[in-house]
Amino acid sequence: MNIIKPEGKVWFLASCVELYKDEKGMSGKEAYNYLHKTGALNFIISCWEGLHTTGSSYIIDNIDEYIKNNTY
Repeated sequence: MNIIKPEGKVWFLASCVELYKDEKGMSGKEAYNYLHKTGALNFIISCWEGLHTTGSSYIIDNIDEYIKNNTY
């Protein structure tokens, strides 16, 4: 049985916020607030199993694509 520990999701989410802030030239707080406002944090958590096996460029591209398609 594969048990997913919540710490893995939290670590991955924090890593994604760090990646995003660095890529977009934001502070950590700005990136977190933006990703929260757009719903991207929930997207990252819901897709973390697939995303965490990919590279940083793919993760950023997926976050941007999600935001583009899901914010109005």
